[in-house]
Amino acid sequence: EARDEAQSEVPLTGMTDEGIANIIMDRTFVDEHDVRWIVDYKTGGHQGGDIEAFLDREQERYREQLERYAALMRALDNRPIRVGLYFPLLNGWREWTPSLKDEGNG
Repeated sequence: EARDEAQSEVPLTGMTDEGIANIIMDRTFVDEHDVRWIVDYKTGGHQGGDIEAFLDREQERYREQLERYAALMRALDNRPIRVGLYFPLLNGWREWTPSLKDEGNG
């Protein structure tokens, strides 16, 4: 499905609390509700059972990284932002609304 403003491997540089950050977003697009999405692909597999618990752990593991991406994107785009983790080998997906410090000031 074609998406508005869809881009892959998008480099972005900006200021964070830790200083200058250089990142590469796997994919970003704007959906039909005018929401900016930032999606990170995780290509690793998972051995053993309980895929859901594994996906929950991965979400916590990468939460800070994706929220940093969202904060950098916020400087360029004032749309609502959602982030997601996609695990193609597991057909797994996790999504959430990042807790951006400046959310709602506009």
